[in-house]
Amino acid sequence: MEKSNIALRPYQQEARAAVEGQWDEGVRRTLLVLPTGCGKTIVFAKITEDCVKAGQRVLILAHRGELLDQAADKIKKSTGLGCAVEKAEQTSLDSWFRVTVGSVQTLMREKRLSQFDPGHFGTIIIDEAHHCISDSYQRVLQYFEDSNVLGVTATPDRGDMRNLGSYFESLAYEYTLPKAIREGYLSPIKALTVPLKLDLSGVGVNAGDFKAGDLGDALAPYLHQIAEEMGKYCRDRKTVVFLPLVKTSQKFRDILCDKGFRAAEVNGESQDRAEILADFDRGKYNVL
Repeated sequence: MEKSNIALRPYQQEARAAVEGQWDEGVRRTLLVLPTGCGKTIVFAKITEDCVKAGQRVLILAHRGELLDQAADKIKKSTGLGCAVEKAEQTSLDSWFRVTVGSVQTLMREKRLSQFDPGHFGTIIIDEAHHCISDSYQRVLQYFEDSNVLGVTATPDRGDMRNLGSYFESLAYEYTLPKAIREGYLSPIKALTVPLKLDLSGVGVNAGDFKAGDLGDALAPYLHQIAEEMGKYCRDRKTVVFLPLVKTSQKFRDILCDKGFRAAEVNGESQDRAEILADFDRGKYNVL
């Protein structure tokens, strides 16, 4: 595939320089925070290209198949570099590609890890870095302990940031949501409240958040009313709906379909997740 010359936006170029500056100064584990929609994959694709030009092998680590596919696709389109895959029965060991996209669930296995020299990858990039504190990620990171590490995440909450600070040594660069909106890279957020008389008195709280089970049950009587409101505002635009329980989510999909929407439902256990996301992308569904 022909390499397309994607010009980085000013903040993306600053982010790239800041991350590489940290590594040059000897800070090995650094973090990049970019809001959703600001092109984090493009930034780490360009950083990957720089590392390859410097003679390194790069591992892109993620926990979901679609993130790996997306990263490989963006790297190919923006740099022309092909990627090997380390996932299930696919391995990168016999590949001449310098970039590997790897599933953490596969790489964390002792048998898989031990096939690699600990110095195999010069750089490891973690997509959705807030997951990297988990045992599975730590097993991989500790095995390749001399690699430079970049964690990329959308704006994390304070708790996340505190946890990330236990692993990462620095925050190389942060681009904030208000700044992205002010500079015209993201649409302004407009909030609209729906006038439901929702009774949350029976909903328990756990760690400062509503309990999903209680909340799902409390929402159930209002789903038809929410669908009515969506009919007023969402007819001509793609819509994503988040619900606290799988059963509430599936019930709401059925209600929306009855009201003339083309709705589909996905959850953590969905086998056809990739297919549904692609269909939503193509316009077969207008509500997810």
